Amino acid sequence: MIIGIDANEANVKNRVGTGQYAFQVLKHLHRLDKKNKYIVYLKKPPLPDLPLSHKNWQYHIFGPQKLWTRLALPLHLYTAKPKPNILYTSGHYTPPFCPCPVTPTIHDLGYLKYPHQFTKKDYHQLKSWTAQSIKKAGHIFTVSNFSKKEIQKIYHVPADKITVAPNGVGDPPKNLPSSTIHSPYFLYLGTLKPNKNIPFLIKSFAQFITTHPNYKLVIAGKKGWLFDQIFALVKTLKLEKQVIFTGFVNDSKKWSLYKNATALVIPSLYEGFGRPAIEAMKVDCPVIASHIPPLKEVVGKAGLFIDPKNQKTLVSAMNQILQPPVRKKLIQLGHTQTKKYTWTFTVKTIIATLETQ
Repeated sequence: MIIGIDANEANVKNRVGTGQYAFQVLKHLHRLDKKNKYIVYLKKPPLPDLPLSHKNWQYHIFGPQKLWTRLALPLHLYTAKPKPNILYTSGHYTPPFCPCPVTPTIHDLGYLKYPHQFTKKDYHQLKSWTAQSIKKAGHIFTVSNFSKKEIQKIYHVPADKITVAPNGVGDPPKNLPSSTIHSPYFLYLGTLKPNKNIPFLIKSFAQFITTHPNYKLVIAGKKGWLFDQIFALVKTLKLEKQVIFTGFVNDSKKWSLYKNATALVIPSLYEGFGRPAIEAMKVDCPVIASHIPPLKEVVGKAGLFIDPKNQKTLVSAMNQILQPPVRKKLIQLGHTQTKKYTWTFTVKTIIATLETQ
């Protein structure tokens, strides 16, 4: 079988969210599947850490880059040889016309629930192009049972047409560096954007440090969109010395931040999955998370849950997680929970599903 892949989301230097998912899927497909042939389509040459070419793994690089998925990719698929039997993409978008079946990965539908949290341009593109991808898809991947139910409900897609291929978690590097933050701290890790509910976290933290003034809040992640309120709030509350913004963090620093944190806090209003939760649990970092379906699914019993609109519940959880018996129990449960999420399982699920299409 010849499997085509739109791998552009994996071919970026600073990978977050769906970019990390795309990269891990690509890497594990290359390692695990020795039977099928892969043609990997890119608009730029592959970065050095992408899998190396071999007989069953070839890169096709072409342009023009503008509207690449909408025009360049479908035209290439119609004219190039050999043609794939199926086109897989780790993101929402697939070509509007294609000579073979397409299989997108719909990570979440948050833009439909919270359209005001996106710029008008991004919202209309997400809404229009995702709907088109779902309509034309021979099969659909998603990352959680929650997102599967959302796709079924909103787009009226039969359950047997959607396969859950969740995020995984790999092994952290050995000999992680010591923390450069010389105070106990709570950690947020992710892109700075509205659905992450970061102002709520900052306000709750401001309450917490009235009784624990030695604590810091580390907000790690690159700027996404509509993030000005976050920085303005820190200044308004005069928390410049207590709140640390790191910007984008690489893998080594990410794991070190998890390992040395008092807890990871995920106060999101909406998620499709919530991969930082399983990453944190992998290195004995307890998790405080919003009581929303995808996080309940991913974290299971291995975390403390809060109401993402009630600051008292987060302050209470922050206090509770300082207690040694609570920490010990959550760390043990976290070890069990992370075993459910491996990239090997994810990619074997993808391969098996593509082979049946």
